Amino acid sequence: MEPIKTPRPTIGWKAQLDDGSEFFTEESIAAADVLLDNYIAALQGATNERTIWKAIETAVKGFDKLNIDHDYFIETTEREDLAEYIQKAAEAAGMFYDGDVTEEWREEW
Repeated sequence: MEPIKTPRPTIGWKAQLDDGSEFFTEESIAAADVLLDNYIAALQGATNERTIWKAIETAVKGFDKLNIDHDYFIETTEREDLAEYIQKAAEAAGMFYDGDVTEEWREEW
């Protein structure tokens, strides 16, 4: 898998939390990092486009649940950052899709 050319969204979230933002919590950021770690691990093990799509679906559905569980902290900016990161990671794994790869499964963010 090639390097991902987009920074992980949680880096910026952590900086905002450190600057006093009450929008994020350490728990929501840690849970998001786990989802992203699992997503990257799934992409690294992906052998074809179908398995890449399955990794995307799992990550998006995980963020749907995470957003509900943590008082809907994923708003427009966070959604855009996450969708871009998920897309760029899929591209780094060898899949190219013209559109938003998260849209099919994204419900709550």
